[in-house]
Amino acid sequence: MASVLWLDFEGVVVEAGLTDAVIAEFGVGGPDAGADGSEVALASAIAQFEAPREEVESRVRELARVRPGFEELLGWAQWHGWLPIVVSTAPDVCVETVLEDAAFNRVTRHCGRTRQVYRWRLTYASPRGVELEEGFLLSYAAALRDAGDLVVYVGERAGGEEAARLAYATCTGAPLRDALGAGERAYGFETPGDVRALLEREGEAWRASFATGKGQ
Repeated sequence: MASVLWLDFEGVVVEAGLTDAVIAEFGVGGPDAGADGSEVALASAIAQFEAPREEVESRVRELARVRPGFEELLGWAQWHGWLPIVVSTAPDVCVETVLEDAAFNRVTRHCGRTRQVYRWRLTYASPRGVELEEGFLLSYAAALRDAGDLVVYVGERAGGEEAARLAYATCTGAPLRDALGAGERAYGFETPGDVRALLEREGEAWRASFATGKGQ
């Protein structure tokens, strides 16, 4: 059994709005082209890019703002037996470019994958490698559940409700917190430091309860 710390990208790793800003700058469908964050909307928006990958990656580095306290949260989690994974519908041109920093090279990440041959193409694959048009987050949440892992879901963007509901515990910010509503082991957060404090306070009890099957 692994103790998994599921981290969304937008609003957890980086200040929310990075993917939207990149789409607004390089897409041709307007600033809201991928606004709902769905796989279909994001793939459609990315397909409109015409700039070379190097230019997009360079702009991502300029725009990205890693959330203060995120690196400290990672370090604490890794030292205390938690497995941080970033799972997001955001494209790799954003996710991988930010996580290329040496401080994050041990973080597992699952996101949309882009290719640029003649045109940009964004695709998603399940943990088994099956290409998906939707349900990317849910496929990973279900796989972790089926593997018997304890999962704490951390995110704030709407669209992650189904995946969050499969987690053992959630630590969410608005608007995801509003969409999920109240529930057992449902907590709010404003900063990565809040997530760390929650794990310090509740993490060992969760692991003990989960291991005995009492909290599942």
